[in-house]
Amino acid sequence: MIRSTALIYTVIDGLRGLRENFVTTVLSSLTVAFALAIFSIFIIVFINLNSFVEGMGDRTHIVAYVKDGALTAKKGATAEKGVAGVKASIEALPGVRSVEYISKKEAFNILKEEMQDNLTLLEGVSPDILPASFEIKLTADHITPKDIGLVVAALKKLRWVEDIQHGTEWAERFGAILGFMEAAAIFLGLFLGAATIFIISNTIRLAVYARRDEIEIMRYLGAPGIYIKTPFLIEGLAEGIIGGAVAMVALFFGDLVLGIYIPPDLVFILNNPFSPLLLFVLLILGGLVLGVVGSIFSLGRFLKV
Repeated sequence: MIRSTALIYTVIDGLRGLRENFVTTVLSSLTVAFALAIFSIFIIVFINLNSFVEGMGDRTHIVAYVKDGALTAKKGATAEKGVAGVKASIEALPGVRSVEYISKKEAFNILKEEMQDNLTLLEGVSPDILPASFEIKLTADHITPKDIGLVVAALKKLRWVEDIQHGTEWAERFGAILGFMEAAAIFLGLFLGAATIFIISNTIRLAVYARRDEIEIMRYLGAPGIYIKTPFLIEGLAEGIIGGAVAMVALFFGDLVLGIYIPPDLVFILNNPFSPLLLFVLLILGGLVLGVVGSIFSLGRFLKV
């Protein structure tokens, strides 16, 4: 009974501290909200861009053009056997997801579909002018410039290859962007976290200083250290939780506002990859951690009991 009463008292005392230090509490909570909101935006954009790059794996392909007669060069070989053998050799390469053979006739039909408005240009043209080819698609984890280069290098060693067409420019650009954003997110997270902990720490320090006489009386009466420190921990915890809730509101309205000004093709970068409930819980937990760590850091330095 005594312990539960003491616990209730410390909680009430901590909440009283929030009221008495209203301005600093608001500033600390807003700092937590700002840090969590900015970091969350970076994480959301990074996850969406990474998903976009993985999705581009379906569009990333290498086209290997076949030398005329290469598939039937061996004695007794048929075109079907030649195609099957080449497909098997390509599929054995690391990172290859699928291989599709496109014959001369199929290539010509594709060209006709692309030139529907100018079919007269193809009158009298034989399908044999186009080379047969193999369209090679890679797995999502092998669409980096390095992996594409390895597949291309392996294909160039095959005797039937006439030419190879591929594009790695977009992969290089997005790879560089993702690398920069990953480094920026780590730096920003550390910087904002340290700055927030510093501000909360100083807020608790001011609260300790304002109640120094009360603390001295509690020490004189023999109050355990945990009962002296707990109200300040509750202050930091409350500031963190309030900051997390404010960050959620800021992200909600920020998404509405930014969605108006961002071009439609780029709106996907703001899509929340988490459920609203999960994002709310993560923000609250993030604020709680920042608040408690800031309080512990401050109490360890400025309140020796």
